[in-house]
Amino acid sequence: MSEMKRGISRRRAFSAMAALAFTVIIVTAVGAPSWVDAAPNPLRSKSAAHTVSIAADGSYSVRMDTELELALDTGWSFGGDIHDGFRLPDTESLLPPYLRAHYSNPEGTIDSAPAEATVETEQHSVDIGFSTDTLAAGSHRGILDYEVAGAAVPAAEVDGKQGHGIVVYFRPLDRGDLVIESAAPITSVDCEVISPHSQSCGEKKGDIWTVSGEELLRNHTVIDAVRITIDADPKSLPTPEIDS
Repeated sequence: MSEMKRGISRRRAFSAMAALAFTVIIVTAVGAPSWVDAAPNPLRSKSAAHTVSIAADGSYSVRMDTELELALDTGWSFGGDIHDGFRLPDTESLLPPYLRAHYSNPEGTIDSAPAEATVETEQHSVDIGFSTDTLAAGSHRGILDYEVAGAAVPAAEVDGKQGHGIVVYFRPLDRGDLVIESAAPITSVDCEVISPHSQSCGEKKGDIWTVSGEELLRNHTVIDAVRITIDADPKSLPTPEIDS
């Protein structure tokens, strides 16, 4: 197995398990349970924030900034798996239409040192990120940058109105706050669990829009996508790739 595949496998394992402290039940031969503590949790605390910078044509770059406080020496992973498609409002077709996005140019750093980041696509799942060798106990900062194209459509295709604007879709890799900046004015931000059902989220602060990590949950359900409407000419959009 290549180093890249090993890194991806390790990243998936840490993304799912490394932040959990858990206890395992072992059943003895006579059926009596005994409690055995699992390995100590190496993570003391973690926080993440995404910054999305949108161009006038709806393409955007993402910076995911993660800060860790480790109690033990351990390796870690930054990034994760997401779906490459954003569900558009239902039509009369048997299957809902999906807007397909393209992820590219991943770059990573750990404590300001370069790290090899990758984008792996399998069917309609995208794995973006990087893994580290053993990190010493203490504070660490990992930064993951990547670019997304093809995740925008004219606003009229989403809200059914003949209004002006572009809707840009974003899906975070990790739990945390979101900061949105745009070359064109941001007119609204909506968080949706299942398209097209959404609620306005976040607040405008000057020329940027911020959404808290708590708002990216609704009734204990992780928001499927963040829908950002910008005041830009839909004619500037490349032809979107839509599966239906």
